[in-house]
Amino acid sequence: MASPEIKDLFFKTRFVSGWHLLGVVIYSPVGLVLALLRVFISLQAYLLALLLLVPELSFIRGLVLRLIGLVLGIFVIEENPSQRDKSVKVLVANHVTVLDHIPVHLVTGCFSPSVWDVWPLCLKVFEGSQDKHTFGTNLRSHLSSCTAPLLLQPEETPTNGRVGLLRFSPWCATVAPTVQPVCLQPWRPLEITTSTVSATFSTDLFWFLFSPVTVFRIRYLPVVKRQEGESDEDMADRIAQSIAKELGLVSTKFTAKDKLEYKKRYLVELSRSSITHSSQSAPRINYEIQRMASQVAEVLPYVPYDAIIRDLSRTRSVDLTISNVLEGAVRFTPLPPEQRASTSSSNRTQMSSTVSSEASCSFPRSAQDRMMTFVERKARLIEAARQRYMEKHGLVDKQ
Repeated sequence: MASPEIKDLFFKTRFVSGWHLLGVVIYSPVGLVLALLRVFISLQAYLLALLLLVPELSFIRGLVLRLIGLVLGIFVIEENPSQRDKSVKVLVANHVTVLDHIPVHLVTGCFSPSVWDVWPLCLKVFEGSQDKHTFGTNLRSHLSSCTAPLLLQPEETPTNGRVGLLRFSPWCATVAPTVQPVCLQPWRPLEITTSTVSATFSTDLFWFLFSPVTVFRIRYLPVVKRQEGESDEDMADRIAQSIAKELGLVSTKFTAKDKLEYKKRYLVELSRSSITHSSQSAPRINYEIQRMASQVAEVLPYVPYDAIIRDLSRTRSVDLTISNVLEGAVRFTPLPPEQRASTSSSNRTQMSSTVSSEASCSFPRSAQDRMMTFVERKARLIEAARQRYMEKHGLVDKQ
C-alpha cells in the first residue's frame, strides 16, 4: 500500500458525501431537540456522579456513567470479549474521537490520561505531560496504586481511522512491559464524521449530541510484550503495526505535531481561497453597477452619481432606478448645470437641459394627468438617451 500524505489521515468536512447532507437537513430539527435534551440530562447525570465518588457507591457510579454514555448516544459492540486479558493493566488504542475513553471504560472500567481531572468521565490528570519521562513515571505510579486499567492513545489526536495511523509516541511503551492493543471503529447512521482537521472539542461534542447514535466496535488484539533489548520506539511501532494491520490501515511516520502544522496550513489556505473568491466577485459587481450608473446618468444628468450608485446597489436595474428617480423615491439634490455630465454634442446638451427642466416640474393635480406626465417624461428621457447614444456612435445620418 502506498504511503499516504498527512492530508489523507483527516476529514476536511463533517459530511463525507454531498447527498448525505439531505438526510442531515431533514433530521436536523430532531437532532437539535435531541441535543438540547441530552445536554440537560447529561448535566444532571454528571452532578449525580460527582455525589457518588465515595468508594462504597462505586457500583452506582458505574451505572450513572453508563447512563451518561447512553444519553450521549454511545453504544458499544465488543466483538471478542473473550480475548480481553484482565491481567494486563495497560490498553493501547487508536484515536478516532474525543470521547474514545467512554466506550472503552463502559466495557473495561479503565481511566484515561487527560488535561482535565474529571473522574465522573473517567479522565485523570497525570503531572509531567510535557516531560515524557516524568509522565511515564507518574503513569506507572498510578498503576501500582490503582486496580483499574489504564487506556493510552499514543497518537495524541483523532484521525479519520480510514487510511492510516499517526506514529505512536514512545512513552506508551514506558508504562508497562506488557500491553494489550485495542482497535476502535466508530459508526454513525447519517455519515456524520466524528472529527475534522479543524474541529475543536466543543464542535465534536456537539455532533455527538446531535447524532442519533454513535456505535463503537471494540476488538482486542493479542498481548504485546517487550522483547529483550527492544527500545521504547521499536515497541511503540510494533503496537501501532499490529493495530494498523487489524484495521487494514497504514502505520505512518506522521506525528501529532505534523497534524498541527497541517491544520495551520489548511486554515490559511481556506482563508486565502475565501478572500480570493470574494475579491474576484466584487470587481465584477462593481463594474456592472458602474456601467449601469453611466446609462442612468446619460438619461438623468441632473441626478448625483452617488445617488444613482446607491439605488442601483439595491435594484440592480437601470429601468427601476430611472423609475424610482422619476417617482421621487430617490432623495437627492439636483446638480447645478455646470456640474452635470455633458458631451461635445450641442443637441445632447440641449436635451439634457430639457430633461432637467422637465424633471423639476411639479406634478398635475389629477392622478390620470400625473400618470400621463410620468409616462411622457419617461418616454422622452429614454428617447433622449437613445438619440445621444446614436449621435455618439455615429449612427445618425447628419444632414
